[in-house]
Amino acid sequence: MPTAIKMPARSLQYYVLAKRWLSDLEFFKIEAAYLHRLIDNYKQHLLDMEHQQQLTAIKADLLKLDDGETRSLLSEQIWQLELMADDIIAEDAESITATQVKLECFMTNLTNEFRLIKHQLYRLLLDGRK
Repeated sequence: MPTAIKMPARSLQYYVLAKRWLSDLEFFKIEAAYLHRLIDNYKQHLLDMEHQQQLTAIKADLLKLDDGETRSLLSEQIWQLELMADDIIAEDAESITATQVKLECFMTNLTNEFRLIKHQLYRLLLDGRK
């Protein structure tokens, strides 16, 4: 018989969100690796220096997105929530909520920046084909 999770609803919600964000970070990592390869492959066929420089700048922007701070904070949040669920440490709702708000801002900014970079890249690739 499955064991019921002993976690307040809010903490459980934070846990589910944090796990989803961790999955999103993994997706961004895979997607960024693909975009780096796309840039490298496309750059070889360009004679136009301006497009090459723009692709190099976009590649640098992609590298900036994976700073590790968000992943580290997210892993720490999940670990804390798991310890609370197992009654190893007492629930510190104030600290968990503050970290969750910070993570929400980080993930929203990361998602927005990633979308913008992809948009710029695809627009540049399409313009370069003309």
